[in-house]
Amino acid sequence: MAILFKSRAKNPGGFREFLAIAFPLVISNASISLMHFIDRLMLSWSSPEEIAACIPAGIFAWMLLSVFIGISEYTNSFIAQFFGAKRYFSIGAATWQGIFFSLICGLASLSLLPVGIKIFDLIGHPTDIIQYEKTYYSIIFSGGTFIILKESLSSFYSGRGKTLVVMVVNILANIFNAVLDYALIFGAWGFPCMGIKGAALATVISTIITCIIFFVLFLSPRNAQKYNTRKVRFDWTLMKRMIRFGAPSGIHFFLEVSAFTAFIFIIGGIGKLELAASNIALSLNSLAWLPMLGAGMATATVVGQYIGKNDIKNAEKSAYTAVISVEIYMIIFAIIYVCFPTMLLNLFQGDTTYSDVPFSEIQRYGRIILLLVAVYQISDAMNITFSGALRGAGDTRFAMWANIVFAWVLFIPGTLVTVLYLKQGLIGAWCWATAYISMLGIAYLIRFRLGHWKRIKMISPPE
Repeated sequence: MAILFKSRAKNPGGFREFLAIAFPLVISNASISLMHFIDRLMLSWSSPEEIAACIPAGIFAWMLLSVFIGISEYTNSFIAQFFGAKRYFSIGAATWQGIFFSLICGLASLSLLPVGIKIFDLIGHPTDIIQYEKTYYSIIFSGGTFIILKESLSSFYSGRGKTLVVMVVNILANIFNAVLDYALIFGAWGFPCMGIKGAALATVISTIITCIIFFVLFLSPRNAQKYNTRKVRFDWTLMKRMIRFGAPSGIHFFLEVSAFTAFIFIIGGIGKLELAASNIALSLNSLAWLPMLGAGMATATVVGQYIGKNDIKNAEKSAYTAVISVEIYMIIFAIIYVCFPTMLLNLFQGDTTYSDVPFSEIQRYGRIILLLVAVYQISDAMNITFSGALRGAGDTRFAMWANIVFAWVLFIPGTLVTVLYLKQGLIGAWCWATAYISMLGIAYLIRFRLGHWKRIKMISPPE
Protein backbone atom coordinates (compact mmCIF):
# COMPACT_ATOMS: atom_id res chain seq x y z
CA MET A 1 0.00 0.00 0.00
CA ALA A 2 2.82 2.38 0.90
CA ILE A 3 4.51 1.66 -2.44
CA LEU A 4 1.25 2.40 -4.28
CA PHE A 5 0.88 5.80 -2.62
CA LYS A 6 4.57 6.63 -3.11
CA SER A 7 4.44 5.81 -6.82
CA ARG A 8 1.44 8.07 -7.27
CA ALA A 9 2.65 10.94 -5.11
CA LYS A 10 4.66 13.16 -7.44
CA ASN A 11 4.39 11.58 -10.89
CA PRO A 12 2.02 12.82 -13.64
CA GLY A 13 -1.52 11.74 -12.85
CA GLY A 14 -0.56 11.40 -9.17
CA PHE A 15 -1.83 12.70 -5.84
CA ARG A 16 0.15 15.94 -5.75
CA GLU A 17 -1.14 17.05 -9.13
CA PHE A 18 -4.73 16.04 -8.40
CA LEU A 19 -4.87 17.52 -4.89
CA ALA A 20 -3.35 20.81 -6.05
CA ILE A 21 -6.37 21.26 -8.31
CA ALA A 22 -8.96 19.51 -6.14
CA PHE A 23 -8.24 20.98 -2.70
CA PRO A 24 -9.23 24.60 -3.51
CA LEU A 25 -12.42 23.34 -5.20
CA VAL A 26 -13.22 21.18 -2.17
CA ILE A 27 -12.74 24.17 0.14
CA SER A 28 -14.81 26.32 -2.23
CA ASN A 29 -17.69 23.83 -2.16
CA ALA A 30 -17.38 23.47 1.60
CA SER A 31 -17.74 27.25 1.91
CA ILE A 32 -20.92 27.08 -0.21
CA SER A 33 -22.24 24.38 2.14
CA LEU A 34 -21.42 26.64 5.09
CA MET A 35 -23.23 29.52 3.37
CA HIS A 36 -26.40 27.42 3.02
CA PHE A 37 -26.09 26.45 6.69
CA ILE A 38 -25.79 30.12 7.71
CA ASP A 39 -28.81 31.01 5.56
CA ARG A 40 -30.84 28.31 7.26
CA LEU A 41 -29.59 29.17 10.73
CA MET A 42 -30.47 32.86 10.43
CA LEU A 43 -33.91 32.11 8.99
CA SER A 44 -34.54 29.69 11.87
CA TRP A 45 -33.90 32.65 14.20
CA SER A 46 -36.37 34.70 12.17
CA SER A 47 -39.35 32.28 12.15
CA PRO A 48 -40.04 28.53 11.80
CA GLU A 49 -42.38 29.21 8.85
CA GLU A 50 -39.60 30.93 6.89
CA ILE A 51 -37.09 28.14 7.42
CA ALA A 52 -39.75 25.59 6.48
CA ALA A 53 -40.40 27.50 3.25
CA CYS A 54 -36.85 28.25 2.10
CA ILE A 55 -35.71 24.61 1.80
CA PRO A 56 -38.34 23.32 -0.66
CA ALA A 57 -38.42 26.64 -2.54
CA GLY A 58 -34.64 26.67 -2.92
CA ILE A 59 -34.51 23.03 -4.02
CA PHE A 60 -37.28 23.60 -6.56
CA ALA A 61 -35.60 26.68 -8.05
CA TRP A 62 -32.30 24.79 -8.26
CA MET A 63 -34.03 21.85 -9.96
CA LEU A 64 -35.58 24.03 -12.69
CA LEU A 65 -32.25 25.74 -13.34
CA SER A 66 -30.17 22.54 -13.16
CA VAL A 67 -30.23 21.71 -16.89
CA PHE A 68 -28.84 25.15 -17.78
CA ILE A 69 -26.33 25.04 -14.91
CA GLY A 70 -25.10 21.60 -16.00
CA ILE A 71 -24.53 22.72 -19.60
CA SER A 72 -22.89 25.98 -18.54
CA GLU A 73 -20.61 24.13 -16.14
CA TYR A 74 -19.48 21.92 -19.02
CA THR A 75 -17.47 24.87 -20.32
CA ASN A 76 -14.88 23.60 -17.84
CA SER A 77 -14.23 20.38 -19.80
CA PHE A 78 -13.72 22.22 -23.12
CA ILE A 79 -11.32 24.68 -21.52
CA ALA A 80 -9.42 21.79 -19.88
CA GLN A 81 -8.93 20.02 -23.22
CA PHE A 82 -7.96 23.23 -25.04
CA PHE A 83 -5.50 24.01 -22.24
CA GLY A 84 -3.95 20.55 -22.46
CA ALA A 85 -3.64 20.95 -26.24
CA LYS A 86 -2.05 24.41 -25.72
CA ARG A 87 -4.71 26.02 -27.93
CA TYR A 88 -4.87 29.08 -25.72
CA PHE A 89 -6.92 31.39 -27.97
CA SER A 90 -9.63 28.71 -28.09
CA ILE A 91 -9.92 29.00 -24.29
CA GLY A 92 -11.12 32.60 -24.60
CA ALA A 93 -13.51 31.61 -27.39
CA ALA A 94 -14.93 28.70 -25.37
CA THR A 95 -15.49 30.93 -22.35
CA TRP A 96 -17.35 33.48 -24.47
CA GLN A 97 -19.62 30.76 -25.89
CA GLY A 98 -20.36 29.70 -22.30
CA ILE A 99 -21.18 33.32 -21.45
CA PHE A 100 -23.50 33.66 -24.45
CA PHE A 101 -25.22 30.39 -23.60
CA SER A 102 -25.68 31.42 -19.96
CA LEU A 103 -27.22 34.78 -20.88
CA ILE A 104 -29.57 33.30 -23.48
CA CYS A 105 -30.73 30.42 -21.27
CA GLY A 106 -30.89 32.59 -18.17
CA LEU A 107 -33.30 34.96 -19.88
CA ALA A 108 -35.26 32.05 -21.43
CA SER A 109 -35.58 30.39 -18.01
CA LEU A 110 -37.60 33.37 -16.77
CA SER A 111 -40.53 31.93 -18.74
CA LEU A 112 -40.63 29.13 -16.15
CA LEU A 113 -41.07 31.59 -13.27
CA PRO A 114 -44.91 31.62 -13.33
CA VAL A 115 -44.97 27.82 -13.78
CA GLY A 116 -43.07 27.35 -10.54
CA ILE A 117 -45.32 29.78 -8.67
CA LYS A 118 -48.40 27.82 -9.79
CA ILE A 119 -46.88 24.54 -8.62
CA PHE A 120 -46.59 25.83 -5.04
CA ASP A 121 -50.38 26.23 -5.02
CA LEU A 122 -50.72 22.52 -5.80
CA ILE A 123 -48.44 20.90 -3.21
CA GLY A 124 -50.76 21.36 -0.24
CA HIS A 125 -48.55 23.29 2.17
CA PRO A 126 -50.11 25.71 4.70
CA THR A 127 -51.09 29.07 3.19
CA ASP A 128 -48.55 31.15 5.13
CA ILE A 129 -45.71 28.83 4.14
CA ILE A 130 -46.79 28.87 0.48
CA GLN A 131 -46.51 32.67 0.44
CA TYR A 132 -42.99 32.49 1.84
CA GLU A 133 -42.11 29.75 -0.69
CA LYS A 134 -43.33 31.88 -3.59
CA THR A 135 -41.36 34.89 -2.36
CA TYR A 136 -38.10 32.97 -1.92
CA TYR A 137 -38.48 31.03 -5.18
CA SER A 138 -39.37 34.14 -7.22
CA ILE A 139 -36.30 36.08 -6.12
CA ILE A 140 -33.84 33.17 -6.45
CA PHE A 141 -35.22 32.17 -9.84
CA SER A 142 -35.23 35.76 -11.12
CA GLY A 143 -31.49 35.82 -10.40
CA GLY A 144 -31.00 32.48 -12.17
CA THR A 145 -29.15 34.11 -15.08
CA PHE A 146 -26.27 34.96 -12.74
CA ILE A 147 -26.29 31.52 -11.11
CA ILE A 148 -25.86 29.98 -14.59
CA LEU A 149 -23.33 32.62 -15.70
CA LYS A 150 -21.14 32.05 -12.65
CA GLU A 151 -20.42 28.48 -13.80
CA SER A 152 -19.17 29.61 -17.23
CA LEU A 153 -17.00 32.39 -15.84
CA SER A 154 -15.45 30.26 -13.09
CA SER A 155 -14.71 27.54 -15.69
CA PHE A 156 -12.12 29.86 -17.26
CA TYR A 157 -10.07 29.26 -14.12
CA SER A 158 -11.09 25.76 -13.03
CA GLY A 159 -10.60 24.32 -16.54
CA ARG A 160 -6.99 25.56 -16.56
CA GLY A 161 -6.41 24.16 -13.08
CA LYS A 162 -6.20 27.64 -11.51
CA THR A 163 -8.61 26.63 -8.79
CA LEU A 164 -7.10 28.79 -6.04
CA VAL A 165 -8.70 31.82 -7.74
CA VAL A 166 -12.09 30.07 -7.72
CA MET A 167 -11.70 29.28 -4.03
CA VAL A 168 -10.78 32.83 -3.02
CA VAL A 169 -13.58 34.45 -5.04
CA ASN A 170 -16.22 32.04 -3.72
CA ILE A 171 -15.11 32.42 -0.11
CA LEU A 172 -15.20 36.22 -0.37
CA ALA A 173 -18.65 36.02 -1.96
CA ASN A 174 -19.91 33.69 0.77
CA ILE A 175 -18.62 36.00 3.51
CA PHE A 176 -20.40 38.90 1.81
CA ASN A 177 -23.55 36.78 1.57
CA ALA A 178 -23.44 36.03 5.32
CA VAL A 179 -23.10 39.75 6.13
CA LEU A 180 -25.97 40.61 3.78
CA ASP A 181 -28.07 37.82 5.31
CA TYR A 182 -27.77 39.37 8.74
CA ALA A 183 -28.41 42.89 7.44
CA LEU A 184 -31.43 42.08 5.27
CA ILE A 185 -33.09 39.34 7.33
CA PHE A 186 -33.02 41.25 10.63
CA GLY A 187 -32.80 44.86 9.44
CA ALA A 188 -29.35 45.57 10.87
CA TRP A 189 -27.21 48.69 10.17
CA GLY A 190 -30.12 50.70 8.79
CA PHE A 191 -31.27 48.08 6.27
CA PRO A 192 -34.97 47.14 6.17
CA CYS A 193 -36.06 43.99 8.04
CA MET A 194 -37.05 41.66 5.19
CA GLY A 195 -36.94 38.10 6.61
CA ILE A 196 -36.97 35.39 3.94
CA LYS A 197 -37.04 37.98 1.16
CA GLY A 198 -33.78 39.39 2.51
CA ALA A 199 -32.18 35.93 2.55
CA ALA A 200 -33.04 35.41 -1.12
CA LEU A 201 -31.82 38.89 -2.10
CA ALA A 202 -28.53 38.30 -0.25
CA THR A 203 -27.95 35.12 -2.28
CA VAL A 204 -28.69 36.83 -5.60
CA ILE A 205 -26.61 39.93 -4.84
CA SER A 206 -23.59 37.89 -3.73
CA THR A 207 -23.89 35.78 -6.92
CA ILE A 208 -23.95 38.93 -9.07
CA ILE A 209 -20.83 40.21 -7.30
CA THR A 210 -19.13 36.84 -7.91
CA CYS A 211 -19.89 37.13 -11.63
CA ILE A 212 -18.54 40.68 -11.76
CA ILE A 213 -15.26 39.66 -10.09
CA PHE A 214 -14.75 36.66 -12.40
CA PHE A 215 -15.59 38.77 -15.47
CA VAL A 216 -13.16 41.56 -14.55
CA LEU A 217 -10.40 38.99 -13.99
CA PHE A 218 -11.30 37.27 -17.27
CA LEU A 219 -10.79 40.54 -19.19
CA SER A 220 -7.49 41.45 -17.49
CA PRO A 221 -4.65 42.49 -19.83
CA ARG A 222 -2.65 39.32 -19.10
CA ASN A 223 -5.56 37.04 -19.94
CA ALA A 224 -6.46 39.13 -22.97
CA GLN A 225 -2.95 38.74 -24.35
CA LYS A 226 -2.57 34.99 -23.76
CA TYR A 227 -6.16 33.75 -24.19
CA ASN A 228 -7.68 36.45 -26.44
CA THR A 229 -10.40 37.07 -23.87
CA ARG A 230 -11.34 40.52 -25.22
CA LYS A 231 -12.30 39.17 -28.64
CA VAL A 232 -16.08 38.95 -28.39
CA ARG A 233 -17.29 36.58 -31.12
CA PHE A 234 -20.18 34.16 -31.40
CA ASP A 235 -18.68 30.93 -32.78
CA TRP A 236 -21.62 28.77 -33.89
CA THR A 237 -19.40 25.77 -34.73
CA LEU A 238 -17.87 25.73 -31.25
CA MET A 239 -21.21 26.50 -29.62
CA LYS A 240 -22.79 23.47 -31.34
CA ARG A 241 -20.03 21.19 -30.05
CA MET A 242 -20.39 22.57 -26.53
CA ILE A 243 -24.16 22.02 -26.61
CA ARG A 244 -23.74 18.55 -28.17
CA PHE A 245 -21.57 17.36 -25.29
CA GLY A 246 -22.92 19.67 -22.61
CA ALA A 247 -26.66 19.05 -23.08
CA PRO A 248 -26.50 15.40 -21.91
CA SER A 249 -24.44 16.59 -18.93
CA GLY A 250 -27.12 19.18 -18.11
CA ILE A 251 -29.91 16.62 -18.45
CA HIS A 252 -27.93 14.21 -16.24
CA PHE A 253 -27.64 16.95 -13.60
CA PHE A 254 -31.38 17.66 -13.82
CA LEU A 255 -32.25 13.95 -13.51
CA GLU A 256 -30.13 13.62 -10.37
CA VAL A 257 -31.52 16.75 -8.70
CA SER A 258 -35.13 15.99 -9.66
CA ALA A 259 -34.84 12.35 -8.50
CA PHE A 260 -33.81 13.36 -5.00
CA THR A 261 -36.40 16.14 -4.99
CA ALA A 262 -39.06 13.53 -5.82
CA PHE A 263 -37.59 11.24 -3.14
CA ILE A 264 -37.96 13.95 -0.49
CA PHE A 265 -41.56 14.61 -1.55
CA ILE A 266 -42.29 10.87 -1.23
CA ILE A 267 -40.76 10.86 2.25
CA GLY A 268 -42.81 13.94 3.15
CA GLY A 269 -45.93 12.00 2.23
CA ILE A 270 -45.09 9.35 4.84
CA GLY A 271 -45.09 11.82 7.72
CA LYS A 272 -43.40 14.80 9.35
CA LEU A 273 -41.31 12.60 11.65
CA GLU A 274 -39.88 10.69 8.68
CA LEU A 275 -39.27 13.91 6.75
CA ALA A 276 -37.49 15.49 9.71
CA ALA A 277 -35.19 12.47 10.16
CA SER A 278 -34.44 12.42 6.43
CA ASN A 279 -33.72 16.16 6.21
CA ILE A 280 -31.29 15.93 9.12
CA ALA A 281 -29.57 12.87 7.62
CA LEU A 282 -29.24 14.63 4.25
CA SER A 283 -27.85 17.73 5.97
CA LEU A 284 -25.21 15.56 7.66
CA ASN A 285 -24.51 13.67 4.44
CA SER A 286 -23.94 16.96 2.62
CA LEU A 287 -20.79 17.38 4.75
CA ALA A 288 -19.40 14.40 2.84
CA TRP A 289 -20.62 14.68 -0.74
CA LEU A 290 -20.97 18.43 -1.30
CA PRO A 291 -17.25 19.27 -0.85
CA MET A 292 -16.42 16.22 -2.97
CA LEU A 293 -18.32 17.69 -5.91
CA GLY A 294 -15.24 19.92 -6.16
CA ALA A 295 -13.13 16.76 -6.42
CA GLY A 296 -15.42 15.58 -9.22
CA MET A 297 -14.81 18.81 -11.15
CA ALA A 298 -11.08 18.47 -10.49
CA THR A 299 -11.20 14.95 -11.95
CA ALA A 300 -12.91 16.29 -15.08
CA THR A 301 -10.24 19.01 -15.35
CA VAL A 302 -7.21 16.73 -14.98
CA VAL A 303 -8.61 14.04 -17.29
CA GLY A 304 -9.59 16.70 -19.84
CA GLN A 305 -6.15 18.29 -19.78
CA TYR A 306 -4.40 14.97 -20.38
CA ILE A 307 -6.79 14.12 -23.21
CA GLY A 308 -5.99 17.52 -24.72
CA LYS A 309 -2.32 16.48 -24.58
CA ASN A 310 -3.30 13.14 -26.18
CA ASP A 311 -1.90 11.37 -23.09
CA ILE A 312 -4.57 8.73 -22.46
CA LYS A 313 -2.38 6.72 -20.07
CA ASN A 314 -2.06 9.54 -17.54
CA ALA A 315 -5.70 10.56 -18.06
CA GLU A 316 -6.68 7.07 -16.90
CA LYS A 317 -4.16 7.10 -14.07
CA SER A 318 -5.41 10.47 -12.79
CA ALA A 319 -8.99 9.13 -12.62
CA TYR A 320 -7.92 6.24 -10.39
CA THR A 321 -5.87 8.65 -8.27
CA ALA A 322 -9.02 10.72 -7.79
CA VAL A 323 -11.03 7.63 -6.80
CA ILE A 324 -8.49 6.63 -4.15
CA SER A 325 -8.41 10.18 -2.73
CA VAL A 326 -12.19 10.55 -2.54
CA GLU A 327 -12.69 7.01 -1.20
CA ILE A 328 -10.43 7.80 1.76
CA TYR A 329 -12.47 10.91 2.55
CA MET A 330 -15.81 9.14 2.19
CA ILE A 331 -14.75 6.13 4.27
CA ILE A 332 -13.74 8.47 7.10
CA PHE A 333 -17.24 9.97 7.05
CA ALA A 334 -18.80 6.51 6.84
CA ILE A 335 -16.96 5.55 10.04
CA ILE A 336 -18.14 8.78 11.72
CA TYR A 337 -21.76 8.08 10.70
CA VAL A 338 -21.58 4.54 12.09
CA CYS A 339 -19.72 5.33 15.32
CA PHE A 340 -21.19 8.71 16.34
CA PRO A 341 -24.76 8.94 14.98
CA THR A 342 -26.36 10.17 18.21
CA MET A 343 -23.82 12.95 18.69
CA LEU A 344 -24.36 14.13 15.10
CA LEU A 345 -28.15 14.01 15.33
CA ASN A 346 -28.11 15.92 18.63
CA LEU A 347 -26.67 18.93 16.79
CA PHE A 348 -30.19 19.53 15.45
CA GLN A 349 -32.04 19.04 18.74
CA GLY A 350 -32.56 22.77 19.28
CA ASP A 351 -33.84 23.42 15.75
CA THR A 352 -37.38 24.84 16.05
CA THR A 353 -38.27 23.25 12.70
CA TYR A 354 -38.60 19.91 14.51
CA SER A 355 -40.07 21.18 17.80
CA ASP A 356 -43.41 19.43 17.33
CA VAL A 357 -41.79 16.04 16.56
CA PRO A 358 -40.45 13.74 19.33
CA PHE A 359 -36.71 14.06 18.96
CA SER A 360 -36.12 10.59 20.40
CA GLU A 361 -38.02 9.19 17.40
CA ILE A 362 -36.00 11.35 15.02
CA GLN A 363 -32.87 9.88 16.59
CA ARG A 364 -34.17 6.33 16.19
CA TYR A 365 -34.87 6.76 12.50
CA GLY A 366 -31.80 8.94 11.97
CA ARG A 367 -29.39 6.29 13.27
CA ILE A 368 -30.73 3.75 10.77
CA ILE A 369 -30.58 6.24 7.88
CA LEU A 370 -26.98 7.21 8.72
CA LEU A 371 -26.04 3.53 8.70
CA LEU A 372 -27.48 3.22 5.18
CA VAL A 373 -25.70 6.44 4.17
CA ALA A 374 -22.43 4.90 5.40
CA VAL A 375 -23.05 1.85 3.21
CA TYR A 376 -23.36 3.84 -0.01
CA GLN A 377 -20.40 6.17 0.68
CA ILE A 378 -17.96 3.89 -1.16
CA SER A 379 -20.13 3.80 -4.27
CA ASP A 380 -20.78 7.52 -4.03
CA ALA A 381 -17.03 8.14 -4.27
CA MET A 382 -17.00 6.18 -7.55
CA ASN A 383 -20.11 8.05 -8.66
CA ILE A 384 -18.47 11.45 -8.11
CA THR A 385 -15.04 10.67 -9.58
CA PHE A 386 -15.79 8.37 -12.51
CA SER A 387 -18.69 10.55 -13.66
CA GLY A 388 -16.24 13.48 -13.52
CA ALA A 389 -13.67 11.53 -15.52
CA LEU A 390 -16.24 10.58 -18.16
CA ARG A 391 -17.45 14.19 -18.28
CA GLY A 392 -13.90 15.44 -18.83
CA ALA A 393 -13.51 12.98 -21.71
CA GLY A 394 -16.82 13.89 -23.34
CA ASP A 395 -18.69 10.66 -22.51
CA THR A 396 -21.74 12.55 -21.27
CA ARG A 397 -24.53 10.57 -22.91
CA PHE A 398 -23.81 7.52 -20.76
CA ALA A 399 -24.30 9.53 -17.56
CA MET A 400 -27.61 10.83 -18.91
CA TRP A 401 -28.93 7.36 -19.83
CA ALA A 402 -27.60 5.82 -16.62
CA ASN A 403 -29.64 8.31 -14.60
CA ILE A 404 -32.73 7.71 -16.71
CA VAL A 405 -32.48 3.96 -16.00
CA PHE A 406 -31.30 3.93 -12.39
CA ALA A 407 -33.11 7.06 -11.14
CA TRP A 408 -36.36 7.12 -13.07
CA VAL A 409 -36.91 3.49 -14.06
CA LEU A 410 -35.69 1.85 -10.82
CA PHE A 411 -35.18 4.28 -7.90
CA ILE A 412 -38.27 6.52 -7.91
CA PRO A 413 -40.81 3.89 -9.13
CA GLY A 414 -39.30 1.34 -6.73
CA THR A 415 -39.56 3.79 -3.84
CA LEU A 416 -43.19 4.57 -4.68
CA VAL A 417 -44.14 0.88 -4.84
CA THR A 418 -42.26 0.15 -1.60
CA VAL A 419 -43.87 3.04 0.29
CA LEU A 420 -47.40 3.09 -1.16
CA TYR A 421 -48.11 -0.60 -1.84
CA LEU A 422 -45.66 -2.66 0.21
CA LYS A 423 -46.01 -0.28 3.19
CA GLN A 424 -42.32 -0.49 4.09
CA GLY A 425 -42.17 3.18 5.05
CA LEU A 426 -39.06 5.25 5.63
CA ILE A 427 -36.49 2.47 5.88
CA GLY A 428 -37.75 0.81 2.70
CA ALA A 429 -37.43 4.14 0.88
CA TRP A 430 -33.88 4.70 2.12
CA CYS A 431 -32.91 1.16 1.11
CA TRP A 432 -33.88 2.17 -2.42
CA ALA A 433 -31.74 5.32 -2.16
CA THR A 434 -28.80 3.19 -1.03
CA ALA A 435 -29.33 0.73 -3.89
CA TYR A 436 -29.64 3.56 -6.43
CA ILE A 437 -26.38 5.27 -5.47
CA SER A 438 -24.56 1.94 -5.21
CA MET A 439 -25.73 0.74 -8.64
CA LEU A 440 -24.88 4.09 -10.24
CA GLY A 441 -21.33 4.06 -8.86
CA ILE A 442 -20.73 0.51 -10.11
CA ALA A 443 -22.15 1.44 -13.54
CA TYR A 444 -19.73 4.38 -13.84
CA LEU A 445 -16.82 2.12 -12.84
CA ILE A 446 -17.70 -0.46 -15.51
CA ARG A 447 -18.19 2.23 -18.16
CA PHE A 448 -14.83 3.80 -17.38
CA ARG A 449 -12.99 0.46 -17.47
CA LEU A 450 -14.54 -0.44 -20.84
CA GLY A 451 -12.64 2.54 -22.28
CA HIS A 452 -15.17 3.96 -24.73
CA TRP A 453 -14.22 7.43 -23.48
CA LYS A 454 -10.70 7.00 -24.94
CA ARG A 455 -12.08 7.17 -28.50
CA ILE A 456 -14.18 10.32 -28.13
CA LYS A 457 -12.98 13.45 -29.95
CA MET A 458 -14.57 16.33 -28.09
CA ILE A 459 -12.64 19.31 -29.44
CA SER A 460 -12.24 19.82 -33.17
CA PRO A 461 -8.77 19.50 -34.77
CA PRO A 462 -6.80 22.78 -34.91
CA GLU A 463 -7.30 24.79 -38.08
